[in-house]
Amino acid sequence: MVYLDEKAIQQLIKAFNERNLEPGSKLFADDVILHYPGKNQIGGDHFGKTGVLDFWKKQIELTGGTFKGEIVSVLQGEGNLVLVMNASAEVDNQAYSWRRINHYRVVEGRVVEGWIYEGDQYTADLVFS
Repeated sequence: MVYLDEKAIQQLIKAFNERNLEPGSKLFADDVILHYPGKNQIGGDHFGKTGVLDFWKKQIELTGGTFKGEIVSVLQGEGNLVLVMNASAEVDNQAYSWRRINHYRVVEGRVVEGWIYEGDQYTADLVFS
């Protein structure tokens, strides 16, 4: 079994930033639900591992491959994992950065549900529109 812990999350973000997306999907349950806010092209609920992979790919596509995440801190408790992150991207030769929080509900070592909260939803909507 893959165990979701701080080391696994660090590896996931590193792999995402290197555009190696498939291994990270192993940290998610087959029937995972990922909730993303906003009025943009990635807003809404994303279902299953395929939905998570499509969500990641769309973030990359919409930013011409410039979207990156950097973990600031990881908080782990009973059945919960919270990442405080710095997000950045460049769109139309304009650089953007903002804070993001990823909250994951974890059962048996895998993410079964996730919520992403943007610290600056206006910027995220602009970047992902």
